[in-house]
Amino acid sequence: MRFLPTLPLLAALLIAGCGPQNQFSEYWGATVGSLLGGQEEAQDVRAALTPELLAQIGRPTILLTVPARENVESPFFAEERNGDTVTWLSVNNEFLLLQDGVLSGTRGLGGDLMNADLGEVHEALAGRRTQAVRIHRMLDGENHIVAESYVCDYAQRPERVAAGAYLTQVQATQIDETCTGVERVFENRYWLSGSGTIVRARQWAGEPLGYLEYERLSD
Repeated sequence: MRFLPTLPLLAALLIAGCGPQNQFSEYWGATVGSLLGGQEEAQDVRAALTPELLAQIGRPTILLTVPARENVESPFFAEERNGDTVTWLSVNNEFLLLQDGVLSGTRGLGGDLMNADLGEVHEALAGRRTQAVRIHRMLDGENHIVAESYVCDYAQRPERVAAGAYLTQVQATQIDETCTGVERVFENRYWLSGSGTIVRARQWAGEPLGYLEYERLSD
């Protein structure tokens, strides 16, 4: 699946009626088209996501980065909440499911994470345990769901650190999660605000995606 290349190009494609459409692509195209459509030079996604533009979008927004795809970036917008899980949607009809900020599923990104059992993970991130078991259910190349189980250990940095979120640097608590399974070991990182909200994270999404990184831009 393609991610957002540049905002002026995206606006032109959407206004011309090309590419997949959803409520955000239509609004995004109209908003970006009115603000950036007359610019000739390409502008990267991060630079274009200004506080003014985020205010006009009017929805919680995160910025996703995929290191395995040359650090391509794409904004995702909160579409709906179901209990503790928020579905985030890109203009290209790609989905992220975040359960209180922890990745619990992807759709449309390739090799999707169908769902994950994360109950013990949340307890560990809240400081109520030092080890947790998580289970991922992945879609393989033959469209079969394969379950992977991991035992995870957690380490919290003693000092608060600066983390990029909300278009600035915020002070956050960093928690490192090391998960060991039968075939692989991966390391996730979470940056939590004083209220316990995950404002930035780097999380394993399975192959071929590898790690997904996101930061909150607006609530």
